[in-house]
Amino acid sequence: EVPFRGVGLGGWLLLEPWITPSLFYQFLGATKKYGKDAPKHIGMDLYTFCEALGPEEANKQLRRHWKTWVTEADIRQLYMLNIDSLRVPVGDWMWKPYGPYVNCTDGAVEELDRVIKLAGRYGMKVLIDIHGVIGSQNGLDNSGQSKDVEWTSVLAKPPNPVTTFSHWSIRKAEWIGKFDLETLTYKELYWDHLDHVLDVIRLIVDKYRDNGAVMGLQPVNEPWQFTPLGPLKRFYWEGYKIVKRRAPAWKFFMHDSFRLYTGLWHGFMKGCPDIMMDTHIYQAWNGPSGEVPFYMGACNQKHVIADYEAQVMPLVVGEWSLATDNCAMWLNGFNDNLPGYPLVQCDHVPCPPPYMGTEQPGAPPEPSLGPQGPFGTGVSTPSFGMCPIDKSWPNDHEVMSNLGRKKLNAFSYGHGWFFWNFKTELEPKWDYLRATANGWLPRDAQAPSMEVEVACQSEDRGDFTCAVKAGATEKEVLGGVTWACTQTAVKIPACDDDPSTRLARATEIFNTYWHRARSSGATCDFAGAAELIDNAKAANMSGPVYDPTGDFQPEMVRLGAEWQGSLGAAPGVARQLPDDPLGPPWVLILTVAVLVIGVPATLLSLVWRKLCDEGTIVRPPAILANRGWRRAMRGSSTSTIALRSTGGRTSNTSEAALRESLTGRVGPVPRR
Repeated sequence: EVPFRGVGLGGWLLLEPWITPSLFYQFLGATKKYGKDAPKHIGMDLYTFCEALGPEEANKQLRRHWKTWVTEADIRQLYMLNIDSLRVPVGDWMWKPYGPYVNCTDGAVEELDRVIKLAGRYGMKVLIDIHGVIGSQNGLDNSGQSKDVEWTSVLAKPPNPVTTFSHWSIRKAEWIGKFDLETLTYKELYWDHLDHVLDVIRLIVDKYRDNGAVMGLQPVNEPWQFTPLGPLKRFYWEGYKIVKRRAPAWKFFMHDSFRLYTGLWHGFMKGCPDIMMDTHIYQAWNGPSGEVPFYMGACNQKHVIADYEAQVMPLVVGEWSLATDNCAMWLNGFNDNLPGYPLVQCDHVPCPPPYMGTEQPGAPPEPSLGPQGPFGTGVSTPSFGMCPIDKSWPNDHEVMSNLGRKKLNAFSYGHGWFFWNFKTELEPKWDYLRATANGWLPRDAQAPSMEVEVACQSEDRGDFTCAVKAGATEKEVLGGVTWACTQTAVKIPACDDDPSTRLARATEIFNTYWHRARSSGATCDFAGAAELIDNAKAANMSGPVYDPTGDFQPEMVRLGAEWQGSLGAAPGVARQLPDDPLGPPWVLILTVAVLVIGVPATLLSLVWRKLCDEGTIVRPPAILANRGWRRAMRGSSTSTIALRSTGGRTSNTSEAALRESLTGRVGPVPRR
């Protein structure tokens, strides 16, 4: 199948303040206007938007927003960019309203029908994504309701109280059950909530099963990482049966619950047709660094994607962006932020006029006023008419263009992608239309691109050194070294030395660990003690520097079985790359077989895999590294892809434990 090349229509039928802040400026200053009653008059998600304004006024503003945020001009422009798929977030309340949604979201289904009709007119396919469900599946505003929010009033200067709120420390998701913040577990399951969403799935499929523009359904978006997997898998299975009985041709997308570990999903729904795993890959929550770690992180995703495709099921990157920091205003909630964020000095631009017209109350913010409450635990707010946006790199166009190509290169090892978002009010790095207009992404999403195909060559060869970070303290370096040396999955000879010698050989330890574990997601950070630098710079460093001609040669890492060393086998020395860019004669023979003679890809893939396992292949020759070759090697089964992080063998180590040992965290940070 042709991989998906799509975008998300976020911030439309399900509000997210950071995407369309003009809808939420009206709630700034409510603490001064309403005092202790301010919480009743503040909207920070769709749920409280309906509560604060009441159904009549809220519905009036929503209808104006729906018609102006997604227009035919937008769909036409996406069509001209060769986008073939639209991932449309919806809420379960659109079909079975409850609470403040009653009468507030009237007309939303008709708006969905309008855009589905437009998509069909322009030959696009629609994935209906149930983005928000009853009780919230992740406690974030993108589920429709931020849970929980605790309001406090602090007396500043009498008689005006300052009203603040807290969310992140008490965040919970109670779609699937009653969550205990003390134990971070569910004490009770809410089967009625699951049944509620399954009923909504039936209503959706019954309505659109004969609509040729709708190609599939996603039953829930981003259930958080504490969601019990047993009930979640049961929910997925029941939802799948509903879809396939009514719409046999539809595809069924399941989110990984921020746990993309092959061990957790291996064998699940094996053999079921038309299933896709959806994962969301962002770098906006990464710590500050130079561009090299972002490049390496982007390219390394291909290993994770290819391994998952080979061992579990087809994988789609359902959300990604070009953002490299957390500066987007309200990205982590209305007038809030994660504690300590943003981690960089953000840029500021004039807050734009409202896209829906000048009748929108409160928009844009009054330029004569500084920051206005209510305030959460972090800082992100307009001030004197200026709004924070992502920080620009000194060579911003170059970095964004390189990063975009590297991401596309990595994602080509899966079954496609959906950029998040199709547009935003403020943020070009989260805005597909502006990113393509700026030249950061190709203006033809389908066309083969040599720039994309070769984008990760340096990263794939490992032309970088994971070195002690300039300015890192001795305590930080020693902590990083100690952590690396206690990871039993990777044996590092320098770790056998005494602590003082280890410290002197820190770069060697960091670099050896990173090169051996990077294909499984390891990063060069070590709690801020290390950073990636190019090998040319590393050669001029003073002090002990890892010798690339020694035991482990990063530039000679072959794409197949090298990772077996981290699973307990002797690492060995990788084979030298051939001088001939096409490789030895047998490579040329395989090339001709594919491109000219037309030998079946299944037979060739078996030969290729055998050569990989025997250590014959160092890397696929450049002439074969095009999209057609990857599709041929993948075919209808993903078990034959050459890029395997285990060399075709399954580790006895649990995926969760292995991932934690390599990255120092249990799971990826949710995107919002």
